[in-house]
Amino acid sequence: MAPKVNYPQRMCVACRERFEQKFLLRLQCKEQKLSAFSGLGRSFYLCLSCVEDEKRVTRALARACKSGDMKYLSTQLKEIITDVRQS
Repeated sequence: MAPKVNYPQRMCVACRERFEQKFLLRLQCKEQKLSAFSGLGRSFYLCLSCVEDEKRVTRALARACKSGDMKYLSTQLKEIITDVRQS
């Protein structure tokens, strides 16, 4: 019988659903600026389906970053996504 393998489960801040950690995008806010996770500090996760839904994501990012500037957060997210896809 094959051994059971448990993968870390994390929750998307936008839709509140649980996914395996490897299928999520990990981000953090430093001084109300959105960035990819650098390895230090608190972070949060976004699933790939929520990243495409801009309205839902901007509200979740504003909550997570404690910022009211939704347009700025949205443009930062788009820049991070293009950087991640190029890597």
